[in-house]
This record gives sequence, structure tokens and C-alpha cells, in this order.
Amino acid sequence: MVKRMTSKERLQQMAEEAAAGEELKAEKKKKKATTTKKPAKSITKREKVVWKIFDASYKEVACFPYSQKDEAFAKLDERKQKKSTVNFFINEVKVPMEDE
Repeated sequence: MVKRMTSKERLQQMAEEAAAGEELKAEKKKKKATTTKKPAKSITKREKVVWKIFDASYKEVACFPYSQKDEAFAKLDERKQKKSTVNFFINEVKVPMEDE
């Protein structure tokens, strides 16, 4: 037969369970605190976009600043007319900015 608990005993048992739960939480926090910190991310370098003309073997033929798009396409057309056997194309390429 199961012994009946008084309210005083029930409160005491609940207090013991709560204390045990707090001890477990404290142990978990200690374990988490011992993890190593990740190194800070390095600062990304600034980049600018330029127009580059390439030949069929991906060799760079010419490079123009982004603001000179019309000049770049004019140069591309000029190259295509001079050498009709070689294919030329133009791409936007990101390059690192020079520090001034």
C-alpha cells in the first residue's frame, strides 16, 4: 500500500527537485562556457567592377573602368572587325581596389 504524503512532505520533495534541476542547469552552463571562441572574421577588401575584353583563350586583351562601358564595347567591335577569325567577348570583372 502506498503511503500518503502530507503537504509538508510534498513541498519538501518539490523543493529538492527544483534544487536538483538548478544544479543541472549550472553544470550545463559551465560546459557551454568552456567552448572555444571563433576567431573574428577578417575584414573584406573593397572591390570595384571593370569591363575586360577577353579573346577565345580567356587572355585579357583590354580593361576599362565601369563608367567607360561605351568605349569598352567600341573597342570590342573594333577587335572583332580587325580579326574576324578570333572570337572576343566582354565581361564585368570585380578587382580589388588599390589603396591610395
